[in-house]
Amino acid sequence: MAVQLHAFNWEVYAERVMPAFEEWLIEGDENDAQQLFEQTRCALEERFLPQTVQRLRVWPRARAFAKTLPRGPYSRREYHKLCSAEHFTALSDRYLYRHAPQLYQQSDALRSVWGAIVETFCLPWTKPGQPATNVSAAQATTPAQHAEEDALAHSEVISFLQMAGLHELAQSYSAQLAELEALTHTQVAPVEAEKPVTLPDDEQAAETEIADSEEEEEMEVIVAARGIAIGDAPNLLHMRGWLAGISVRAMALFEFLACGRRSMPFGFEAGEPFGAFVGYLTPDEVALLATALAGILAPDDRDAEEDHITFRYQHYALPTSFRLVDEVLPTHAAGLLEAISKAASEGFGLICSVE
Repeated sequence: MAVQLHAFNWEVYAERVMPAFEEWLIEGDENDAQQLFEQTRCALEERFLPQTVQRLRVWPRARAFAKTLPRGPYSRREYHKLCSAEHFTALSDRYLYRHAPQLYQQSDALRSVWGAIVETFCLPWTKPGQPATNVSAAQATTPAQHAEEDALAHSEVISFLQMAGLHELAQSYSAQLAELEALTHTQVAPVEAEKPVTLPDDEQAAETEIADSEEEEEMEVIVAARGIAIGDAPNLLHMRGWLAGISVRAMALFEFLACGRRSMPFGFEAGEPFGAFVGYLTPDEVALLATALAGILAPDDRDAEEDHITFRYQHYALPTSFRLVDEVLPTHAAGLLEAISKAASEGFGLICSVE
């Protein structure tokens, strides 16, 4: 499972997102939460679902679940702690509190609503034009990327219909997409190729340098949108052990971020499209982590891979060479240090997804 780090806009989360959930869960007023959700990628994708499967949409299921929640005095106090970003964070340490604020049972639909809203409003690195990038929205997403995303969404809908046994409906939907694609291609007029312009060597070199720079910036935007990868789930043990050798505080904060030590408001499920956030750090915690790791250099990825191979075959060696998995050098440590430094310099928190 791939583990990725994203910038986390704590101010928006604490002042806009969680107050909307508090109004919904305590007062029964769902308007603010619904308005936020309608702007998410999840809501946009669900508009393509056929009428026959509309009952499987996330928002109606989450709303039906919320209506079943008890709202007695104790429950209301629990929901208030759950929906207060600062209060919940203070009580979210699984190692310290056995009962973090939570609902009487978890709902995958409610978790998806929360995750979709967080993805849309609280991940600033995914939005070009923010301090993390200096390129326009037109540069950040190309028509080819849009077409690829649309094709992926359509294929997921077709696969979903086939899994539900609605083969005829899936064929009809596929045929309609094919007709729409053919119509789009016929309406696009061919563009006459422009004649190449010959530039002097100096100007040509300058143009090439500018193009390379723009390409690097575009790739930076794409990487930021997808998150900064820090390896797969087993690599977290290597990362945790490496940080423990540097600073116990750094190890503990990393556990809050990526190892499941911090409770999530509506639970966590690895691999879910909008429920895969496993942990987060506030801006203050990111600043503490950046201070603890100041001046630290990441192990070379090649050396880390060789160290892992040596560890896998350690049972063939002498017993005195036995090591724990936490003592193996981590790969992708450079990505972790980059994410921490970048978030700390921009005043953001960090949030981790496991997909």
